[in-house]
Amino acid sequence: MIKKILALLLITSFYAQGMDEKNIKQEMNTRVNKVLSILQNDALSPKQKEQQSVLFIDDIFDYTTMSQISLGRMWTTLKPNEKTQFTKAFEEKLKHSYLDKLRLYNNQKVIIGNPKKVKSNRIAFDVEVIGVDDTYKVEYLFYQNKKDNQWYIYDVILVGVSIIQTYRNQFAEFLKTKSIVELTKSL
Repeated sequence: MIKKILALLLITSFYAQGMDEKNIKQEMNTRVNKVLSILQNDALSPKQKEQQSVLFIDDIFDYTTMSQISLGRMWTTLKPNEKTQFTKAFEEKLKHSYLDKLRLYNNQKVIIGNPKKVKSNRIAFDVEVIGVDDTYKVEYLFYQNKKDNQWYIYDVILVGVSIIQTYRNQFAEFLKTKSIVELTKSL
């Protein structure tokens, strides 16, 4: 059940281009529908579906911010090259996870919600995934980047659990006994 939810969660999920606040709902709806259309296209091979789907989701996720949050205070102790290497490895892990979950897509229905401003620089955006047995809420968390005033996804809440906080807990545990280099390699 969770695997099916993750598949749809990641359908709308990864190089940061951002969105205007007023266009978040329209953009997310367009992206979800394009990816669903790709997944339902029987003329495409599984590999083609994966490649085309990633094109529609790659630019709205801020991998650097996600990496920073996932490492917490450890981030500030890293050298610039370590930050770059970790961010790239973490991005690849997230994309690999996305592609794994994408293969589980089974024509579930997706209902796009409305963005809700929870702080002046934070928006929560809900998506409902309607499966055979249950309906699940997926919440995308956006922040406004001060440099370009665009909105980017920095976390996803799935069935009440933050993906980035889950990684943060796992990474903190790992880093109690191992180095950042070992963590990066393990990703």
